[in-house]
Amino acid sequence: MQKWLRITLIVSGSLLAILVLLWLGLALYIRHNKADILQQISDRMSDRMHGGALEIKDMEPSLVHSFPNVSVALEGVSIKDSLWNTHQHQLLNVARIFVEVNTFSLLRKQLDIRQISLEKGTICLFTDSTGYSNASMLKRNTRVKAEGKEKGKGPDITRLQLSDISFIIDNQQKNKLFSFDIANLKGSLRNNDSGWACNMNTSLRVRSLAFNTEKGSYLKDKTVQTDLEVRYNRVSKTLSIPQQALRIGGQTISAGATFSFGERPRAFTVHIVADKIPFRLATSLLTPKISSKLDSINIEQPLDVEAQLKGHMQPGDKPSVDVTWKTVNNVVTTKGMELQECSFAGSFSNEWMPGQPRVDENSIISLYGLKAKIYKSIPVSADTVHIINLKHPTLMGYFNADFPLTALNEAQGDENVFSFTGGTAQAALYYKGGITAGDTILPYLKGTVALKQGVMEYTPRNLQFSNCNALLDFNGQDLALHNITISTRKSNLQMEGNVQNITRLYFTAPDKLQLNWNVRSTGIDLDEFRSFLGKRKQGKRSRAIANRRNISRIASQLDVVLNSCNVNIHMLLDKLTYGNFMAQQVRAEMSLNQSDIHLQQMSLLHAGGSINMAGTMTQDGVNNRFKINSNIKNVHIDQLFHAFNNFGMQSLSAKNLKGILSATAAITGNVKDDGKMAPQSMYGSLSFDLRNGALVHFAPLEDIGGLLFRGRNLGNITFDNLRNTLTLQGNKIIVPPMQINSSALYMDVSGVYAMTKGTDMYITVPLRNPKRDEDIVDTEEKRSRRKKGIVLHLRAQDGEDGKVKIKLGSKKDKPEDAEM
Repeated sequence: MQKWLRITLIVSGSLLAILVLLWLGLALYIRHNKADILQQISDRMSDRMHGGALEIKDMEPSLVHSFPNVSVALEGVSIKDSLWNTHQHQLLNVARIFVEVNTFSLLRKQLDIRQISLEKGTICLFTDSTGYSNASMLKRNTRVKAEGKEKGKGPDITRLQLSDISFIIDNQQKNKLFSFDIANLKGSLRNNDSGWACNMNTSLRVRSLAFNTEKGSYLKDKTVQTDLEVRYNRVSKTLSIPQQALRIGGQTISAGATFSFGERPRAFTVHIVADKIPFRLATSLLTPKISSKLDSINIEQPLDVEAQLKGHMQPGDKPSVDVTWKTVNNVVTTKGMELQECSFAGSFSNEWMPGQPRVDENSIISLYGLKAKIYKSIPVSADTVHIINLKHPTLMGYFNADFPLTALNEAQGDENVFSFTGGTAQAALYYKGGITAGDTILPYLKGTVALKQGVMEYTPRNLQFSNCNALLDFNGQDLALHNITISTRKSNLQMEGNVQNITRLYFTAPDKLQLNWNVRSTGIDLDEFRSFLGKRKQGKRSRAIANRRNISRIASQLDVVLNSCNVNIHMLLDKLTYGNFMAQQVRAEMSLNQSDIHLQQMSLLHAGGSINMAGTMTQDGVNNRFKINSNIKNVHIDQLFHAFNNFGMQSLSAKNLKGILSATAAITGNVKDDGKMAPQSMYGSLSFDLRNGALVHFAPLEDIGGLLFRGRNLGNITFDNLRNTLTLQGNKIIVPPMQINSSALYMDVSGVYAMTKGTDMYITVPLRNPKRDEDIVDTEEKRSRRKKGIVLHLRAQDGEDGKVKIKLGSKKDKPEDAEM
């Protein structure tokens, strides 16, 4: 064994020594024949050139680079065409080229090139706007061939290798720019009967893949790794790339293509399939102009995508682009709305209308079989959705939904305007409108939303509603509201309404919206709506989505719209109650805006008579200023006082009064946020006419009656007619001189009556008994007789205990006679 091992080592060493000596000999040969070999290489390359300049700065042998063959290293190689001084684009400029040659061909003094390797440089195929190309110099020199000056066999180059090479195709005539930074590329060429086949292993970065420089680049700054096979058929003049795998931006995709170089126009087709590709990565592979249209959309989970490009290799041609995709149980976010459990198929085409130009305006995105949930709770579906005209994107589609109203609690965001505890909703809507922020496309919405048996709270006013039903009928830009019924504990409403231009103004100018209502009810208790007099309360925070970023714009805007829009109401009520007040057959025309309530006209029946009024109220939360003009006819005064809590008076109440009242009033005042009249806030005038009146058990008169008016019924003092005009000044009522002729006594009254403190009334009381003058018909005689006899001058003032005290007082100037 040791003998044979020694023999093997000796033989191997000898062969290695011979090989080294042979390689050293070849190196000496190349160095010795450097000029001749360099000339052969230059001749071979110049034979492919016409009218250009080739420069090789140096040449050295490279024995190790291509062992066992021999390589020649060409240093500083550049190729320039004859117009380089004009366009400044070198066809080739590399630091080093390794040319692998057949070793034995060198011994025969012939150059047989097997492989070329280029390192650190640039290859630029430039075409100017006139169509001139710096690559035109690469055409074979036919004159040399015709003169028979070709020497030997042409080079059979079957392998190519690139390292750190920038490869650029800049066609300014066709507005195309392809630029690649090739880290490494190894290619081999095989000839066959029908053409050739080429295999390439490459790793590169795409700097530009712009089929139209005005539109931008595909695959911008993306890395590409692939083992690529390319085939060429000389008969059909077709270059084909069979479907095969590539790594682009770390994502594996499958791609294939065909390019025809036969009949013009020369057609090409590119087919791409990408399974489970992230949406953002997919959009980044597109041109910036296309991907920017998709910036407002985000899809959380990967998609399955297939794309096909078809076009012609000629100036001005824009290829057709058709893309399809599908996804299941994904999360999609667009324009602030989030769709969970989202499943759909989709497509894109840049030729929506066949035969029309392939531009953004003729592009379309379609979604099919869409099923999703909004905020995990509201199911929506759509058979077909289209997004057309990507220059100004417009979405259109039919949408359906059927869900419990409680699902809306999450959709409203952090603060619920309506808090639902029951009921259902069904929606069938066609929508057409913009999808990008700031677009000016007028939205179009047609269809219905039906609410059934809703139970909810209007949280800004703390109002509870039940048995809520409504049909919302959208017709273009307008909304009609039909068959609306709402119930509270004591009230019920039947309503019809409409809002014009709601889709146009909902977000842009809610204060310009006008909501028109026709309201019908068998009974309303205004006590339940007192909260409208106070400040709006904040909605209840929904814990489920308190920290979510994407809040529905539509739901959050609803509170703004309800607070800002103008409302016109035509009201017809069978019964209306407010505290002690009760009315029947109420007719009203009123309007509401953000700060004011305007009552244009209101008529009602109350206390056996009628009341007509008009006025305004300015809402200010704690104190709500009002101004009202009222006309009262034939109302029972005791019921009127009871209804309005005796108008704030302490000593005079509904129990002390009887009679039929007619009056006109012009009054201003304040109503507090709890619905009660603010003390000492009423100002204005009240003209009244009281018929068949009676003053019943009025304590101040009864207190003095036993002493001065024995035998007279002061517990029920009646009078036929009483007129006057009172002035209201806060807590005081100014009573002009007024003559009272009653069943028990005569009185002349004037002064100030205070609702709290400050009463100062002058009362002149003739002690003559009115019953003695009952038979007198003559008015003048009756007037003169009432002044005969003893006349008391009394003064009524508030005592320390707050009660009115009547005592003898100095005589005031005689009151002017008032009408009987």
